[in-house]
Amino acid sequence: MEPTRPVLSSKLWNTSPWGEGWHLPAPYRFLDLRGSHRQIGEALGLLGPPFRRPPWWPPPPDLAFAKACRQQVARWHPALLDEYEGYAAAQGLDPDFLWQQISRTSLRSRPFACSAVVWREPGGLWVGRNYDFRPVQQIRDLVRLWPRDGLASLGMMGSVPGGRYDGVNEAGLFVSLHAVMADTPPPRPGIPFHLIPRVLLERYRSAEEAVEALLRMPHILPMNVLVADPHRAYVVEVHPAVVAVRELEDGVLAVTNHYEHPMTQPFRGRRDLGPSVRRKERLERWVMMGSGSPRERLREALSDHEAPICGHRPGFTTLWSLIADLNQRRIEYALGSPCRAPFVPFPWPGG
Repeated sequence: MEPTRPVLSSKLWNTSPWGEGWHLPAPYRFLDLRGSHRQIGEALGLLGPPFRRPPWWPPPPDLAFAKACRQQVARWHPALLDEYEGYAAAQGLDPDFLWQQISRTSLRSRPFACSAVVWREPGGLWVGRNYDFRPVQQIRDLVRLWPRDGLASLGMMGSVPGGRYDGVNEAGLFVSLHAVMADTPPPRPGIPFHLIPRVLLERYRSAEEAVEALLRMPHILPMNVLVADPHRAYVVEVHPAVVAVRELEDGVLAVTNHYEHPMTQPFRGRRDLGPSVRRKERLERWVMMGSGSPRERLREALSDHEAPICGHRPGFTTLWSLIADLNQRRIEYALGSPCRAPFVPFPWPGG
């Protein structure tokens, strides 16, 4: 067995724009993990704090539901089961208990506020993305994975062990999650929402392949999933009852926290979608009518305080932001609000 080689780093590469010795601001961490999924899970368990269900999570489902979700994950990416076995062993947890905690059947935190936009310019596709939540979320890990049984990836992990909220893989595929305010039927077993990016980033090489998978896999919660590669981009509007797809229009595709497709709009319910709609429209205007390079235009869009896209309120704080040039395979993360924190380049995964 190859020994686990976890690397917990609080320092960026020497090519950091701030030079030698710069440290990530707390509570952000950079994790560089490689090996089998079992070894990666063990490393995550050893490097992470003792698992405790955050207070904003809903009560866990019954064990039968959690086991049914685990069976679905086994169909789509069985190596992830090994990873959770390793995590549970390292943390001293019962694996059944762990699967109950991570198989969430509702998202109580509302309103949601994550935003993203894809822009086609002559050199290819660019992506800008803000992740917004309450500052109480203290797990903010940028993780680079080199799994033995999957594509290498780089992306952000939040409170759910092993999950991913956004990221890119070595083939050039980008994925981000956006929770949706929508009515939902009684939950049925499916892929836990935080594992959707893991499945896509480790198994698929193109946006079209990712869309095909999203159309077929069972879903538990309403989500918008942005998938893009150097050539194409889609927003897959996921509801347990129906899945619909939006494409680039006039070279722009923006996504926030509401459904736009006619097939999914009936599930909106009676909610105030105004803030989500304003953020989407503001992103589209910024990239279409702004000036400067693609990077400059996206940074201005992500730093907008009028809609607002960049959040500073206790219930709506931008915890991280990213800009990616998918054609040139360049990605930068701002660890904090993009109007204040610098965008720092990170090596593309697998390089």
